[in-house]
Amino acid sequence: MRNISITTDVFAAIWQSRKEGEESEDAILRRILGLPVQTAPEVRGRRGGFYDERSRVHFPEGREIYRTYKGHKVTAVAHLDRWFVQATGESFHSLHKLSQAINKGKQENAWLNWKYRDPDTGEERLIDHLRKTQGMSES
Repeated sequence: MRNISITTDVFAAIWQSRKEGEESEDAILRRILGLPVQTAPEVRGRRGGFYDERSRVHFPEGREIYRTYKGHKVTAVAHLDRWFVQATGESFHSLHKLSQAINKGKQENAWLNWKYRDPDTGEERLIDHLRKTQGMSES
C-alpha cells in the first residue's frame, strides 16, 4: 500500500463521489478509474469487532469508542463488523458513516475525533493512535 498527499478539497471530492458499499478512498478511485474491485485481506485471528480495511486496524468485539459532539457524549461499540450506537440503536459499516451520522453529514476525519480507553493503561487516546501503531505494523 502506498500513501499519497492530497489537499482537503480533493479528499472531500473523492468522498462526495462515493457509492454505497465503498469503504475507502481506494475503493472509490478503483471504480472511477475502471480498476477491478479488491477484496479485503484476511486478518489472522480476527473474531468479530470491526476491521478498518484501509488503515488495517482491528477494533476487538465490544471495543467502545466515544466522542463529545456539541456538549453530548456519544459512544459506539464494535460488533460484527459494524459500529453500534447504543443510545439510538443505529449501526454503521464505517467510521466515516458513524461520524457523519453524529455531526449531521459534515466532512471530518473520524480518526481525530473519536477516542478510546487503552485497556492496558486506562489512558484516553484518539483512535488515530491505533492507526499509527497497529496499522503501520501490518504494512
